[in-house]
Formats: sequence, structure tokens, C-alpha cells
Amino acid sequence: MNQELADCYSTDKQGENQQWLSPFSADFNRQGLCHTSKQSIKPLLKSAHVPVVVSDLSLFSLHEHTINLINNAKQLITLHRYGHGLSPMGWVLKSAQFDLIKHTLTQRHKPIEQLATGDLIIGQIQISTKTHICSLQLLPYSIINYDKNGVAQLFKQINNPTGLFGELRQNITEKRAPELCQFCDKIDALLNGYSDDITPFIGLGAGLTPSFDDILIGIIAVLLSDQRFYRRCNLLQRAILKLDLDSLTTTISATFLRHALQGRFSLQVLQVLTALNQQKYQHRSLAQISNYGHTSGADLLLGIWLGIDRFVIRD
Repeated sequence: MNQELADCYSTDKQGENQQWLSPFSADFNRQGLCHTSKQSIKPLLKSAHVPVVVSDLSLFSLHEHTINLINNAKQLITLHRYGHGLSPMGWVLKSAQFDLIKHTLTQRHKPIEQLATGDLIIGQIQISTKTHICSLQLLPYSIINYDKNGVAQLFKQINNPTGLFGELRQNITEKRAPELCQFCDKIDALLNGYSDDITPFIGLGAGLTPSFDDILIGIIAVLLSDQRFYRRCNLLQRAILKLDLDSLTTTISATFLRHALQGRFSLQVLQVLTALNQQKYQHRSLAQISNYGHTSGADLLLGIWLGIDRFVIRD
């Protein structure tokens, strides 16, 4: 799997920085306007799990490094600026391409749609599906090699804030917050086929992806990396998918949760798990995920720690 992940994101920095030459971009750079016929963009990378629905699309949210579109089936499609990750519903674009699309979306009455081919139409731009495809499906490791002490020592050095529980390093202790203990107990019950109510925790916390949702995704990722949990994860999956996630949390977070329950995670999460299982504690993915969002990265790492400490390697 390590080679697969490396192959998924092998575009070099020189290629990303290379000037994107076309009459359309040249016109954009000079005037900030576009008067040419439809232009085709080839993304650097595309997730294998992007939804394909012949549908008009709407702009859901616009951020510095991500653009979220939504189709008529209420499914998200995310455009990422190069160097800022890849989600299960995502495409990666060169910075110049991303800025051009972002500019286009700020103009009024620009048609947005997805074709049967999966191509996206944004105004006069057509984003092609003919590019490198990356599977973000997590496959269990043949050998689990997490070193709990090594992970603990690493995480105790991370002072990035979580959403609800202070700095990450403050949570790498035997005495954790009562809410985290209760949360893990409920997950344990669901894993073992018992009925329990996890709804008070779904959507708990601020942000586009609330803290407990990120923590849950981190826990699920660790569980699915260990083939011993395969059957029990199916029980957890069925229990959570019965919930009305859209009414419990944000649209973006519900999307990430559904992908996680199907075993699909952002590229950074997969890279972090691989690095931890290989005990490569200096891997750049660990620093990258620590700084992801305001608190999301630290919350994901907290979930990964709980997955290792509370479930995979129980004392």
C-alpha cells in the first residue's frame, strides 16, 4: 500500500509550479476576464470515489485551498489546491487552475454541471476526468506494527489544539476526559453488536467537521487497518449509517463520515497510518495533518491515538 500511496501523489513540485499556458489563462492573468471558448483542464489527480451524477451543481462553499460543489443528490465534490490534501470526493488542481476556477465561481450566473463522463463544467471551463486516479480505500495491514509507546512519545510533542480538549499532547495520558471515555465505551458496545446511543456525540464541537466527528474518523481508520476488527466494524458501520447524519452534523462532516464507514479516508490519514505502522515518526504527513484546519488535524490524531490505545493495543 505504501507504493500505491506514493504513486497517487507523485506529481513533482516543478510540475505544479510550471506555468499553465493557454489563451484562457493568459487572458485571465491580463484582464481577470474570459472571452474565449470552453477550455479543458486536466487535474493533477482525482479520487476514485468522486460521485458521478448527471446533474447541475451548486457552489456549496469556497475556501482558500478547497472548493466544495454539491449535486442534486446532495453529494459533495471537492476541488483541492495542490499541496493541500486529497479527500475521497476530491480532485487536485494546480494553483493557477484552482485560482482561475475560484475566480470564475465568484462571477454570477456561471453554469456548473457534471456530465455523464464525470467531467465538470464550470462556466467556460471543462475539468476532465482523464488524469491519474487514486484509490483512497484503506486495506488492512497484514501485520499490525504500531508501537504504542513510540506513538505516545511522538504525540506528546504535538501542542496543536484539539477542538474540545486542549492541546493534543495533554490527552496522551491514562487519565483522559470523561467524555472521551464515554465515547469510546459507546463505540466498543456498537462494535460488539450491542445497542447504544452515539447521537449526542455526532456533530459535537465547532467547525465544518466538528471535533467528535474527526475523532470518530480517526478511530475508525485505526480499526479498519487491523483485520481483526473487520467483522465488528461492519456492526459499527450498520449502527451509524442508520442514523440521520445530515440532521446531526454538517454536510461536509456527514460526507467524510460516510466515506470513513466505507473504509475511505483522505490521503493524509492513510499516509499517517502507514507512517505510524512503519514507525516512521519523522514522516512529513504527520506534520501536515497536525496543521490541517484549525483543530481538525489534532482531532484526527486524537482519534488515531484512541484507536491504538483503547482498541488495538489495550493494556
